[in-house]
Amino acid sequence: MAYKEADDARRAEPREARKKAEQMAFLYDFSRTVLGAQWCVLHLLDEETGELALKASLGMSAALQERAGRVRPEGSLLDEVLRRGAPVAVEDTAAAWSGLRLPYYAPEVRAMAVAPVRAGGKILGTLKVYSLVPRRWSEEEVGYLATVAGQVGLALENARLYVSLRQYYLSALQALAAALEAKDAYTRGHSVRVARLAQACASVLGLEAGEQERLYLAALLHDIGKIGVSDSILLKPGRLDPAEWEEVKSHPVVGARILEPARFPAEVVAAVRHHHENWSGGGYPDGLAGEEIPLLARIISVADAYDAMTSNRPYRRAHTAEEAIEELRRGTGRQFDPRVVEAFLRIPAPEMEEIGGGGRCPGFPSCRDFVPSYEFWGRRE
Repeated sequence: MAYKEADDARRAEPREARKKAEQMAFLYDFSRTVLGAQWCVLHLLDEETGELALKASLGMSAALQERAGRVRPEGSLLDEVLRRGAPVAVEDTAAAWSGLRLPYYAPEVRAMAVAPVRAGGKILGTLKVYSLVPRRWSEEEVGYLATVAGQVGLALENARLYVSLRQYYLSALQALAAALEAKDAYTRGHSVRVARLAQACASVLGLEAGEQERLYLAALLHDIGKIGVSDSILLKPGRLDPAEWEEVKSHPVVGARILEPARFPAEVVAAVRHHHENWSGGGYPDGLAGEEIPLLARIISVADAYDAMTSNRPYRRAHTAEEAIEELRRGTGRQFDPRVVEAFLRIPAPEMEEIGGGGRCPGFPSCRDFVPSYEFWGRRE
């Protein structure tokens, strides 16, 4: 099933990250063992300060790690490696001139080999192995260290590209949501507000950071399926006829189908598909009820309803925050998950104000004594 495929893809990401970390740890340890060195140390260049920052080490004492935490390379062996872009080996630091010593005091280091860590032609830092006694480094050993440093550089570059791609990815999603809303002045900004409201609710519920991120994406794209609904229906000022209503009701399924081929996380796809299900059943598209409805979809349902009620629409004026709160209470146990509504009404008032848009809520109260009755608000949508 498509959800399982998307879920497998999502789970593969942390597995790949763990695998990469394990591979790098193995490379450090194997390098130290193969080269007969006591320590293996990775420093990366801070482009803003020009300092080398300690990022990983094996075998170093806590005291030496502190001295080596952030160092300036100028006039030292590390500067030589950074300038030349090639490995350098020192057989005996006590006999070497000052330019082939470390920029921090380490009398226990008697021999060392250093290789530049590079990616895409750019030097990112240095990888070093140290020995407690003087020793001669063979050409093969220095070449091996350079190979390991190259692998470390590649892993670091992949990690950097992954972060950049995530930022571009999120920007593209926001642009897509904004483009969908641009044709309707009444819903402009709706998806971003729903995403922020949902995330604030999730924080009150205590959801972990990764789940909050997936919720934000799902909420941002919850109405993406409306791209397949004609403007004449979306912008109609009056009540929809049955055929028009059926077309509107198709948007969660259409949205899920849009996201599935892009291998969105399964929770995101499921939340988009099920955000119009009702807690007591009878919603759409699948008539799920209670805990059958994914939690992220239940959160979006409440956030979506609140922002829709407090925004002007072609067919009605905006409700006040107090009126919207009362409608949420009336819908608790019928349309909405009681636990989610309770959490939503505990979002701090300053945060609700900061989110803004249709969701202005002076004196936003805590949830107390819900009324378990329900009246359909607005029009069919």
